[in-house]
Amino acid sequence: MKKALTVVLILALALCSVFAGDFKFLFTELDQHPEILAGFLPTLTAIGAGYEGLSLIEGDLTQFQATIGGGYTQRVLFQDPVTGEPLISDQMLYDQIQVRWNLKFLQGFGDSWVEGKDLVTAYVGYEGRYEKAVDSMKVHEERFRGYADPVAMEKGKTAIPSLDEWFNTHYDDGNGNGTLKGNKIYPDLADDYSAFMTNFYLGARLNLMDDKMVSNQGGLAEIKLQFAPSFLNNKASYYSVTFNAVAGTTLFEMSNKKGLNLFSVVLIDRVNVNWTDGSQVPVYASRPVSLGRKVRGFNTNSYNTNFTVVNNLDIRLAGPEFLLDGVFPRLNLFFDMGWHAGNYLNTGHNGVAAASAGAMADKYDLKRFLCSTGFQLEMCIYDFIDLGFQLSYLISGDNMKTPGEKFITGATFFLDF
Repeated sequence: MKKALTVVLILALALCSVFAGDFKFLFTELDQHPEILAGFLPTLTAIGAGYEGLSLIEGDLTQFQATIGGGYTQRVLFQDPVTGEPLISDQMLYDQIQVRWNLKFLQGFGDSWVEGKDLVTAYVGYEGRYEKAVDSMKVHEERFRGYADPVAMEKGKTAIPSLDEWFNTHYDDGNGNGTLKGNKIYPDLADDYSAFMTNFYLGARLNLMDDKMVSNQGGLAEIKLQFAPSFLNNKASYYSVTFNAVAGTTLFEMSNKKGLNLFSVVLIDRVNVNWTDGSQVPVYASRPVSLGRKVRGFNTNSYNTNFTVVNNLDIRLAGPEFLLDGVFPRLNLFFDMGWHAGNYLNTGHNGVAAASAGAMADKYDLKRFLCSTGFQLEMCIYDFIDLGFQLSYLISGDNMKTPGEKFITGATFFLDF
């Protein structure tokens, strides 16, 4: 028996050594909880592997990916769960436990002018996830949470309610009894605050960007379709189409004798256009497409309407790579503009009057056009962590958590584009 196990072990090690070069470690996501070390500690991650042992087109990438991840994060929601109206004060605050798994196939076509990169990479994939909402770790703690009366601009201090208290307030049947059954704005929080959800996606990426982290030259363009069919989900049914394009050029670059960066100046511009719609758009799908997420200084999940278009302009000043290639300080000077239109999500297909959300937006003068400027001072660690500090000045529009305030500060953990 021992001899047989020894033979099996030797064969397994031999196979691993043979195919080890065909596998690539993947580190795909980081997120944080703002209440844990002020957001500077990662509390969610996703890792996996890519297999490149099969080549369908000679000289082009063929890769199968499998990743898994999860963690503990905070969520803030900016729509009333009954009416869909924007919440100008006392937004819904809770924590979330999540687990996700992802399978993806990528195929390259043609050669980019950048050595070692394919001109076009097409992909298709599947993502599954389990999410469970729980009370905020700061439940019942008093916080300044916006203005009790946005018109009078009177700032109020209120206690953070539990999930049950929050929903009971909004779904009171007249006898003090709340229910989640009628929750049409946040379907993934209905019933027991938990959901298993599945979505599929496909897209293609044009790669003409020579990205060396401290310098950029060229451009990228990507089109992506993501959808969650209702026959596979009882709490999600939506589709989302996104076009993303990035152009960059290095204005100045100086290196030492070892080839490490001493100082560089890079100009980067991004255009992002999205349309998202459906009868049940879950929180995870609305987060990345909301206008407040993409215009720096505003709030993720705020200004979450069907259509958004954004332009992000950066001037990036990269400092010296002291000892390691890819580890360096950077100052980003940014100017962002964005516009949103259409219905607020989950108000146009499920019996909630979309006009109500529009009327509230007009009442509180929520602008269709958002604009901000500011800077990010961060330490870049290779191409996946950008840890630092951000100061934004809001030129047009309101940060809905702190309406009326123009200077917004926060931690940065990664660079979006």
